[in-house]
Amino acid sequence: MQASEVRYHAYIRHSVKRYTKFVLVGLSNATVDLVVLNALMLLTPRATARELLIYNTVAVICAIANSYFWNCRWTFADSSNGSLRQRVSFFIQALVNLGLNDAIVVLLATYLVFSKSIPVFVSSNVAKGLAMFLSSSISYLLMRLFVFRPVHMS
Repeated sequence: MQASEVRYHAYIRHSVKRYTKFVLVGLSNATVDLVVLNALMLLTPRATARELLIYNTVAVICAIANSYFWNCRWTFADSSNGSLRQRVSFFIQALVNLGLNDAIVVLLATYLVFSKSIPVFVSSNVAKGLAMFLSSSISYLLMRLFVFRPVHMS
């Protein structure tokens, strides 16, 4: 096997390992997100769209804090340096994540409640699942390409 092939295979293994770590962190983020959202929704079982927006924002912020901790220290540990550029970039991707997540949850949950007569608790969790999938997919790309730029293998 040539040196370039060895480097390529090492790069692929590293990328798969990193993505697996990201997925595991994502699962912990989802747990934090859903636990916080559902705990808050239990306080107001018939939450309005405004209350749902507030609850979802709080839940996503808790998940983002969890994400920052684990992605800096584990998933992207080899390229995380805690620089101002990385912190600002992470904050920007977090705002994108939060905005996308809030928009999907509120719009889809409201649609499901009013158009399909699905209870708020169920519609909120269905909307949340889709929001988490889409926003975490975009977050991975942003973190991989901009926040924690890949380490080039020599």
